[in-house]
Amino acid sequence: MAHDEAPAPLDAEAILRTLARFDVQFVVIGSVAAMMLGATVGTLDIDIVPEPSDENLSRLSEALLALHAEVTGAGRVRDFGDGDWLRASRSWNFATDLGRLDILHSPAGVSGYAALAAAATIEDVGGVPIATASIEHLIAMKEAANRPKDQLSLPILRWLRD
Repeated sequence: MAHDEAPAPLDAEAILRTLARFDVQFVVIGSVAAMMLGATVGTLDIDIVPEPSDENLSRLSEALLALHAEVTGAGRVRDFGDGDWLRASRSWNFATDLGRLDILHSPAGVSGYAALAAAATIEDVGGVPIATASIEHLIAMKEAANRPKDQLSLPILRWLRD
């Protein structure tokens, strides 16, 4: 994808299947997670929190190469030999051949991957088991972020929880 091209339409299932193919351990958060749990919300990207081990970040880096990921505003991901470069920022925004993928290491409202993974539900995505943030964690993250789009989705998430 060249920088002047429009972003590819989101194919969340294909992105998730690619991450799973590379054995990346992660939890889906954000609107895609809300949709996987039954919310009727829209989104233009998929958000994940990766397990932070060196080995997992290396597998994530390989998956990003396979997705032809470009760091938003900075260019194509290159092979850096390992995934340690992913620690250089709290969050990353990528454009891929399959749509936008955002990686967050410590999203607001939760203590990180371990807490998310412990409470995650496993959802079937095209025959692939995918860890998805719990409804309680989704609510906590949306409340902490407190953006207008988060405020719009909170009543739906609370209704699903209750």
